[in-house]
Amino acid sequence: MDGLRGLAALVVVACHALSTLPDIGRVVAGDRTGGLTSSEAWAVFSPLHILWNGTPAVHVFFVLSGFVLILPFTKAGAARSWAPYYAKRLLRLYLPAWASLALAVALIALIPRSASPLQSVWADMYVTDPSVGQVLKDALLLLNASTINTPLWTLKYEVAFSLLLPAYVVAAVRWRNLWHLKLVIALALAVAGGVLRLDWLIYLPIFAIGAILGAERERIRELTRSLPRLIWLLVAAAGLFLANAEWISRDQPIVGVEAVVTVGATLIVLVFLLCGSAKKLGDTAAAQWLGRVSFSLYLVHLPIILAGVTLLRQVSLPLALAVSVAASLLAAELFYRYVERPAHRLSIAAGRAVERRVSRQATDARGARETRDSRMDSQPAPPAKAMVKPTPTPALRR
Repeated sequence: MDGLRGLAALVVVACHALSTLPDIGRVVAGDRTGGLTSSEAWAVFSPLHILWNGTPAVHVFFVLSGFVLILPFTKAGAARSWAPYYAKRLLRLYLPAWASLALAVALIALIPRSASPLQSVWADMYVTDPSVGQVLKDALLLLNASTINTPLWTLKYEVAFSLLLPAYVVAAVRWRNLWHLKLVIALALAVAGGVLRLDWLIYLPIFAIGAILGAERERIRELTRSLPRLIWLLVAAAGLFLANAEWISRDQPIVGVEAVVTVGATLIVLVFLLCGSAKKLGDTAAAQWLGRVSFSLYLVHLPIILAGVTLLRQVSLPLALAVSVAASLLAAELFYRYVERPAHRLSIAAGRAVERRVSRQATDARGARETRDSRMDSQPAPPAKAMVKPTPTPALRR
């Protein structure tokens, strides 16, 4: 899974790098009728596009997040207190995101972005002069990200999923025999989101698919244990084809194509989870390194690419892209060492501190309750009242 996440992050980097090229960027920005050379047409409108198609890579991220976050809650005796989880998870997301936002602002201050005919109209869309309001809005991770560091848009849904995880846990770990139906419902919601153009309804069900797969991983592994390698090859081919459904022709994609991409991304995750050959690919040293720094790479690469293109486009745009991608990989390693990993450690420490506090409060409450009960038990019973024989009234004596 780490290797797959790393490969998906590299695909996103390739997507943003190639989109700065004038002709390809014009098509990516929406003009599918734009002129392309034969090699560019093959890169865009063929299965080769999957190698730099950022959309299914993001869908893979969301499936993996749902898969990984559900795992602790599928074990017997899973913790029932949510406070430690929230402290750990939110720090894990926010601290690196804030650092990447600061890096993007610093790069724009050093190398101001500007429009140019030497780059694509797609790259021109990211020309911005950051304001305090933009930075604060982006730092919330709850609203649509600006063009300062646009990849932060996905963290809006990561945060939403993280906050709603209790509901996802209930949906994933209950009614286990209905897991097929739950997958169908999640996919149907994604289709509805695509038809209605509701982004939250497109993306939040993807996390549910990952959570259901995580809860049922052993059942699915048992069901697919005896599948031959040819079947897995067909599943992988189907996954790659469906994940690339948005770019199979020059025609505008069908309404709800996002759900088709989700199916493809889900199949790719299953292949890496269950197929030995794909596991070997994900376990290679390069894929594992990419997986380790994948979050950092995702957060820092676009500001670096845009800065490199702005700085070197007059010399050579391909040279600018080569330098920018190399700089992004180096920056990802440094960002991981000095920002993401310390933030991760801090989030773990914060989660444990909150867990100890919650445990201590529960112990104190239990002790107070036991003390109150023991005091009530030790108090002597009140003396019984003596029975007094009523004195007859004069009327009764008469």
